[in-house]
Amino acid sequence: MTRGRLALVDGTLWPCWSWERAPEMWAGKYKTTGHGSLIIGDESGNIIFVSDPAPGCDHDMKKREGEVEEILDLAGSVIADKGFQGSGYVTPAKKPQGRELYTREHEYNNQVSSIRAPIERAVAHLKTWKVLFTDYRRPLNTFLDSFRAAIGLYFFELSFQ
Repeated sequence: MTRGRLALVDGTLWPCWSWERAPEMWAGKYKTTGHGSLIIGDESGNIIFVSDPAPGCDHDMKKREGEVEEILDLAGSVIADKGFQGSGYVTPAKKPQGRELYTREHEYNNQVSSIRAPIERAVAHLKTWKVLFTDYRRPLNTFLDSFRAAIGLYFFELSFQ
């Protein structure tokens, strides 16, 4: 799967209705409620793995636990976004407090972004599935089944291409 290869990681939010009784669904970064997942892809933009959804309030580093971490540990190298800084993965440089990024840091960030572009496109393609990008309106406890069915159909469709 990813053994010895480059793995690209990105997190995304699967939106759902505002659930007053489930404040853990609030994702401050997106200013809405939903479930978050990590998506692992390769340098060609092929999605390798989509993690099960976690509450929207969970940070991407927390979603990395379990099966995701096992897959990424097998990879030759992992490139991720700024949310994974400190994980040992290749990430863009953050702007330090009190100064702008140096020119070399901007260039480095541009290189990392151009390498990460395939996973960003893959996530955007996955979100073209209406069931994944529109607010989930069924009972909250049915989301996991619907999500797994949609992701399963996505991979099933890929097997015929």
